[in-house]
Amino acid sequence: MKNYFFFKYQLIIILASISLFIYLLGLDFIKFTNYEWLYSGDLSTYHLGWKYFRNDIWRFPIGLNPNYGIYLNTSIIFSDSIPFLAIFFKSIRNFIPIDFQYFSLWILICIYLQLFFSFKIIYKLTNDLTYSLIASLFFCFATIFLHRSAIHLSLLGQWIILSYFYTEVSNNKNKFFIKSLIILFSLTIHFYFTIILTFILILEKFYDLFIKKELIKKTIIEFSILTAVILCLMYLLGYFSLNLDDGLGGGYGYFNLNLNSFFNPSGETNLGSFSWSTFFPIRDYQNGEIEGFSYLGISGIVFFVIFIFNIFQKKYNIIYTNKKLILICTLFFFLSASNNINVGTFNILTIPINNFLYAIMSLIRASGRLIWPVYYLVFIVGIVFIYKSFNKKISLIVILSLFFLQIIDLSKGLGNYKFGKQYLSSEKKTLIKNKIWQGLSDNFTQIRLLEPKNQSKIYQSLSKILSKENFLKTDIIYLARVNRKVITDKKYELIKLFNEKNLDIFEDTLFISDNVNVIKYLQHIYKDQLYYYNVDNLWIISKKIINKNISENLELLKDGYILNLNEKKTVTFRNKDLMPGLGWKLDDNLNGLILDGFQSGILIKIIGEQCNVNSYLKLNIEKYYSNFNDPIKLILFINGKEKKDLIIDRNNKIFSVIFDCIKEKSNSLLFVVDKPKSLYDLKRGLNRSKRSIVLKSISVIN
Repeated sequence: MKNYFFFKYQLIIILASISLFIYLLGLDFIKFTNYEWLYSGDLSTYHLGWKYFRNDIWRFPIGLNPNYGIYLNTSIIFSDSIPFLAIFFKSIRNFIPIDFQYFSLWILICIYLQLFFSFKIIYKLTNDLTYSLIASLFFCFATIFLHRSAIHLSLLGQWIILSYFYTEVSNNKNKFFIKSLIILFSLTIHFYFTIILTFILILEKFYDLFIKKELIKKTIIEFSILTAVILCLMYLLGYFSLNLDDGLGGGYGYFNLNLNSFFNPSGETNLGSFSWSTFFPIRDYQNGEIEGFSYLGISGIVFFVIFIFNIFQKKYNIIYTNKKLILICTLFFFLSASNNINVGTFNILTIPINNFLYAIMSLIRASGRLIWPVYYLVFIVGIVFIYKSFNKKISLIVILSLFFLQIIDLSKGLGNYKFGKQYLSSEKKTLIKNKIWQGLSDNFTQIRLLEPKNQSKIYQSLSKILSKENFLKTDIIYLARVNRKVITDKKYELIKLFNEKNLDIFEDTLFISDNVNVIKYLQHIYKDQLYYYNVDNLWIISKKIINKNISENLELLKDGYILNLNEKKTVTFRNKDLMPGLGWKLDDNLNGLILDGFQSGILIKIIGEQCNVNSYLKLNIEKYYSNFNDPIKLILFINGKEKKDLIIDRNNKIFSVIFDCIKEKSNSLLFVVDKPKSLYDLKRGLNRSKRSIVLKSISVIN
């Protein structure tokens, strides 16, 4: 009879999961062949990671996904494409539709498992089926859970934290083994879950060793084996396709928890900000602290008060003993708050940390996410405390009342997740309208950036095209981590090849840019050997005609930079519209152009009656690293001819170079630098971009 009732409640959980699934996605988006909702925000890279992974051959390690990134040797891990599902569905790709996506299925799985494990935890602690069923609803309507359903689908797998807590309360005699399996499986979802669960396991073992020191040998053996297996699985999945330092990133102390987060109903989707609460006002927080979003809701706040009361009164041990619970919650609270502790917009304390420690903490750069286990423990303790404090009937009335009160409070926020509303975007991606994009992959195997970069604006514009077309390879990407050195080296390699007029790199390849000045420079080099199309505010460059019905836009490439000698005009580089040629980076703070890499070019069109063979080019140049003592050595080429070696041994210098002034036509200036340095080279940071000089101004003197 008990099994019958348990089965009945499981059926209710399944039906509740399907109902919430339909509410969140609507009837269109739940279809596994509909990927129209996967274009906004980070969602597009999840789908594109899967698409390129599916269409590629099997590689080893099995998670490698080099076609999505080409030269970056990336993996399915860094597109956050839920690796275990990507690998599974790739293994059966011959039996699924060509436009199949598993992300809607993943959302359904997460809703069900969120309900299932929360139900199992509460039932284990109360032995009451009805009470456990009602209590489990709090977890599928948890704000931290629904918040991630709109922006970070892999992070919707928060049920894995609940599965860990269920293992703790279960009667299983080998809990360490089960918890280890859960940690290993978390690697196939998202690394943040691995970090969270590993920290909890370490704290549990640390506490146990403090009580029973004789367990130290066994603990060392267990963790040694677990660490070895974790590293092997990480290698197999492709975590190590990047260097260790590429896994580090800035953001620790920025993407953190604000101390008001439990009580702040300020929510966010791709459409914008909103309030989760019917009763409480939105509170301020600092930029980046949305990662620590963890509004409890009005009933959650009641559970929080109960949670604090139970700790101080030591009335019940729920999941953990009070001391172990305090240890776990305290550490996670301070880790999530980071070294930058804020309440609203007010900074309470900023703790300086050295670069080495900062590098380590960069593994949890979005530290605000580490509040999740504390959030769920608050709910579990509060819910079980109520059951233990009242008789069965009253506790049922109380928990049911609190659930309805919670839904009333959260109803304002839930409306932003109705029938897939959260997957719409306020960004004007419909700007890509021209039919020229359709069918491009029929004639070209690759689509690439003229200026390689992760997370470019061009990616945001073309993500929908990349999804619909079938290019074999692309470096128009948006990845969580990339190989900084390779992406920088590739950028410099392309600049060199362009300046050498190399045509092979355009074979079966489209290049894309949104910088008309770079296109002007390219057109100056290649002349009529390439085709240039301006489409939807983007430039498409190819070696062959892409569409006979669409003409090139050469009229937009006529004018170079103008120095009017009659007016004795000097060009200064303070305006982003004056971003010339290839290989430069505009820096507003330095009021000039930074030479980015080994060579950079500029086009200047000169008008005026005094343009003659006696013209001098006047260059105002500064060192980029003013405190770097070594001299900077440059070679200047004007219109393809080597003109002068320039050596900068002080902070700034003005050079005058005689040249053959070509009136009314573009004059090209190519700067070639010897041994530029990056912050990484100088051991000052992780940035691999090589810098040498800042070009402040150019003028012509007669």
